[in-house]
Amino acid sequence: MKFYEKYPQLKQKSFLSKVLTNTVFSTMSLENQHVSKPTIIKILDAILKEKEIKGKAFFTKE
Repeated sequence: MKFYEKYPQLKQKSFLSKVLTNTVFSTMSLENQHVSKPTIIKILDAILKEKEIKGKAFFTKE
């Protein structure tokens, strides 16, 4: 079974954004790097939009 067959919800942009935001925020907090969640959300949205424009995004339309 392929990874995206096992976890199809990762192809949803909103779910992927939520998972990435929580992962980055918690990892940075553990390393005593305090960055607010809104800042992380803004950065991740910019990255996902860039990937989508370049055609490298793997998520489907919501």
